[in-house]
Amino acid sequence: MREYSHSQLEKFENCPLQYKFVYVDRMRRYEEGVEAFLGQRFHEAMERLYRERAFRLVPLEELLEYYEKMWAEKWHAAVRIRKEGRTADEYRLIGRRCIEDYYRRYEPFDEGRVLGLERTIRFSLDGEGRYGFKGVIDRLMKAPDGLFEIHDYKAGGTLPEQSKFDTDRQLAIYQVGVQNLWPEAKDVRLIWHYVAFDMEMRSSRTPDKLQALKDDTMRLIDRIEAETEFRPNESALCDWCSYWDLCPYKKHLVKVEGLPENEWKNEPGVRIVDAFAERWRKRRALEAEKEVVEKELEKLKEAAVAFAEKEGVQVIAGSDAKLRVTSREKFDSPKKGTAEREALENDLRTLGVWNEVATLDTFALERALAAGRWAGETLERIRSYVASEKRWTVTLKENAKEDE
Repeated sequence: MREYSHSQLEKFENCPLQYKFVYVDRMRRYEEGVEAFLGQRFHEAMERLYRERAFRLVPLEELLEYYEKMWAEKWHAAVRIRKEGRTADEYRLIGRRCIEDYYRRYEPFDEGRVLGLERTIRFSLDGEGRYGFKGVIDRLMKAPDGLFEIHDYKAGGTLPEQSKFDTDRQLAIYQVGVQNLWPEAKDVRLIWHYVAFDMEMRSSRTPDKLQALKDDTMRLIDRIEAETEFRPNESALCDWCSYWDLCPYKKHLVKVEGLPENEWKNEPGVRIVDAFAERWRKRRALEAEKEVVEKELEKLKEAAVAFAEKEGVQVIAGSDAKLRVTSREKFDSPKKGTAEREALENDLRTLGVWNEVATLDTFALERALAAGRWAGETLERIRSYVASEKRWTVTLKENAKEDE
């Protein structure tokens, strides 16, 4: 049984190409963002705190010393700091503050019985064992009221809205695993600790929502296993990706940045973009001028119509040109999806003139084909009528420094 994890599914959703590099091609690169490094050190401190709690209460100063020790021992050259001007020491101090806030909030840490710390769980999403899943629960608890609790630590710098927690997949899918492995866990609380904000967020799932989640997750796994193209998806997450040299969106940027300054401008791609940008800016200036002229023409058109109506003429003479002023009736039909549109279509059929005005919506057909809405015999028969060709789009994006 092949196993999937939440992080694996999330990576596919964020960028199928990065997923391919990591999980299909097995091209692991052990580069680490400083945010992830900080989060891991916080997790280690919490594991020590709760593991020792069965015997004693670890003093705050001792816990901070352990955090500092782990930070120093595990820091490595591949930890990347993406935010310009920030230092490793600043992030280290953020971690200290998170531990201090958490400690003071939950001391003496007797809010239930610890069932597992950094607990790996493996389970199946279906009854046949086809959809295997695995995950690591930061802390599994049994609360004094008998309910199971799944706790997760988040050290990120953004606090999501409650709706995000109510639809979160990670902890909810862990609930499926907990209830599979421990049938007495009838009800489960899902608890996130956003330690940078000293906030605790909670949610829960009904059986119906858990079943819908399992169905959605199995469909996503089917998509992954049927995927053949693995297209890249450009987003803000690209800043934390270590595969720029392989990505079609980024690899030319990497190549150019590595060139000496005196060779940079002569690189073929750079020359093409610079020439394109020059013409694009020229066109933009012309379009701005055209917009001004169009507004002036519209005002003159209104003046011509008023003059023609007043004088009862259809042709107005100028010094070296003439204006012909004519009018025609314009019709506006009811919009699709409205009651008026449905009534109109029914009347056209009743009157026997429907075939005179009804035609195939080729735009809708082409959109459906592009979206992959059909498969099998349906797709094969339709494609036999429709020709296709690859069309390229070239879009200029100004560098940020040029927009300032």
